[in-house]
Amino acid sequence: MDKQVALVTGASRGIGKVIAHLFAQEGMNVVICSRNENQIRKTAMEIQKDTGNLVVPVKTDVRNHIDVDKLVKITINKFGRIDILVNNAGVAIIKPLMKTTDHEYDTIIDTNLKGLFFCCRSVLPHMIKRKSGYIINISSGAGKTGFANLSVYCASKFGVIGITESLAGEVSDYGIKVFSVCPGTVATQMQKEFMSNEEFERRKNQMIQPEEVAQKVLQLVKGKFRTGTSVNIH
Repeated sequence: MDKQVALVTGASRGIGKVIAHLFAQEGMNVVICSRNENQIRKTAMEIQKDTGNLVVPVKTDVRNHIDVDKLVKITINKFGRIDILVNNAGVAIIKPLMKTTDHEYDTIIDTNLKGLFFCCRSVLPHMIKRKSGYIINISSGAGKTGFANLSVYCASKFGVIGITESLAGEVSDYGIKVFSVCPGTVATQMQKEFMSNEEFERRKNQMIQPEEVAQKVLQLVKGKFRTGTSVNIH
């Protein structure tokens, strides 16, 4: 895996941060992005100090295709290639459908689904040129089963799986593999925001750990899995 180039979105914290850290440990050059410039820079310094591998932070709003195209251009100019794209950026709002506002709907869909679309569209020409690459889309258990008060989030994550399966068929002739990862409840800051501190502390050790998700992502880019597969993590 030495000196492959990985691009990880939504990597300032949680699953994305742990994936980026693991990739750097594996010897990859890693580009990470987030809307929070201070946090993404801090994360990059932490990972680089710990692993000794280059980590490039880029402030990016994946909902904006101009931002995404700039992110990809920076990566290509720096390293000349993108071997792995991990579409991890995502948001969730717990609310009944009837009380969900237009703005909340757009925030979820534009981040979780349109952002993924923008990233894939911008990265694919470079992977097609090299006739190789991996795209890992972070979906959710909520991408396979609907949950009350998460209707729009579930719709976005169902959509991630749909794009994964469709895109896998489009690019397989170019040696590009596309997967989605569907974890259940993960012990992250996002999950903590939906629970009381007491409940989170009581349950966190029973939840899926971000490191488990990161290891599964690494297995997908190292192993011989069938492209288009959605991998569950319980």
